[in-house]
Amino acid sequence: MNRRRWWAWGAALVVLVLVVVAYQRLNAVEVSTGPAGSGGAARDLVQQYEPAEREQVGEFRASTLGGDEVTDVDLRAGVAVVNVWGSWCGPCRVEAPVLAQVATEYADQVVFLGLNVRDNADAARAFERSYGIPYDSVVPEESAALLLKFGSALRTSAVPVTLVLDGEGRVAARVLGAVDESTLRGLLDDALAE
Repeated sequence: MNRRRWWAWGAALVVLVLVVVAYQRLNAVEVSTGPAGSGGAARDLVQQYEPAEREQVGEFRASTLGGDEVTDVDLRAGVAVVNVWGSWCGPCRVEAPVLAQVATEYADQVVFLGLNVRDNADAARAFERSYGIPYDSVVPEESAALLLKFGSALRTSAVPVTLVLDGEGRVAARVLGAVDESTLRGLLDDALAE
């Protein structure tokens, strides 16, 4: 009986340690300055790239949920943010108010664009209305092909992902997972200061 109790306590301790380690990994934000094409380690949630290492966004033309057309040229008018999201994605719901707030505050300086994936247009529009998203998103039917135009900076299976592009349409930073307000502001301020 005494031995069983020690085994139970030992197992409980092991489970507790695993939960703490998992929690710390999920909430860790590490910055990598590796090249956009390097893939980086899985633990790199925030990556900034030196100008010489930045990947150029390919040429594209796409339709938005609002009925307009967007091109790669629109993202070269200055600093831009591209957010990959889906209405079904829990972390996307967490970051939506942050993106809406920062997009409103930086509206005169930064272009924002959403890439909605694995959704239908009605669900995507409802999500944008619900969170007061002030910028448009590419229609879901065109987003999958558009992801390829961002090269290795966008992994098609990772949602959400937020990219910050410099004024030349190159990937200056990438956030894997839900972006928080201070991180997004810091990345935008860095890009705008260049």
